[in-house]
Amino acid sequence: MDVKLYEDGEGRAYWFIWRRFRDSADRAAKREGLDEMKVRLAEAAGVSEYTVENHLRRRTTRGANFPDDIAIIRAYGKALEGDEKAFLELVVLRTDVPAAEPADPQEIMGLSGPCFDGWTEEDRSIGEMVFEGLWQLLGLYADTDGYNCRPDTGELEGAEEYFSDMVKSIYRKAEETGDGGSRIFLMSAVRDVGDFVKSCELPGVSDRWLRFNPRLSYFDPVFELADDLPAEMMAELDAAGHFRVPVPTPWERRMRGLYFSAMDGDEAAYFTRELQETLVRVFRAAR
Repeated sequence: MDVKLYEDGEGRAYWFIWRRFRDSADRAAKREGLDEMKVRLAEAAGVSEYTVENHLRRRTTRGANFPDDIAIIRAYGKALEGDEKAFLELVVLRTDVPAAEPADPQEIMGLSGPCFDGWTEEDRSIGEMVFEGLWQLLGLYADTDGYNCRPDTGELEGAEEYFSDMVKSIYRKAEETGDGGSRIFLMSAVRDVGDFVKSCELPGVSDRWLRFNPRLSYFDPVFELADDLPAEMMAELDAAGHFRVPVPTPWERRMRGLYFSAMDGDEAAYFTRELQETLVRVFRAAR
């Protein structure tokens, strides 16, 4: 997961979305040259080129949490994307998520907004139907015990085939798009959800989804292990490649604790809503 959690010294926390930063820097380097880009970022942030190289070199999921880094990352965002919040996401505790209240996917999506820019009318219509199908599929997570029972009968038998058929039906709809870019986007979105439905783990989503919504990482068992096992053992397990999500820092563990303490409903229901919110973010990035 290419993110790191920073505290700004005033009680606010931000996710640094490193992959988004690196992708933007790579595009700038192709336009103006790598050395020129690094000099420009260093001047914008008031740091050395070595600091810029350090930020670019790899994801920063460990190490010290310097509040000053937030100001530097804001400067990077302003220099590369014209937006100081381009690579930072404010951590907001989800106190507004009801236990399992159904919502209208069309209203949630805001399809009259920036989604599907440049798509044909027909492809936009298909995109809306694909989104609604995926929204409803993700919404079944809590009620079906993680897709282990059928929503119509409540029985375990036939659940795998039931959800496989749902995914296939949505995928066939995505294949009806006429434009190559639209079709690639929709088919990729369906595959991401389909892989999640088949996964037998938490959070069970792709790295792309973790970047769109880092809160999904709160549901990874690595947090509970970090609370139960010695730091040395966690480091050994991490070095052996046993963890999908990097070993959380004390600050990340604290923020997760606050997140869960703010819940007023079932944990599975919260996870369901986080999945649906991530789907919205994925589709709002459709081009």
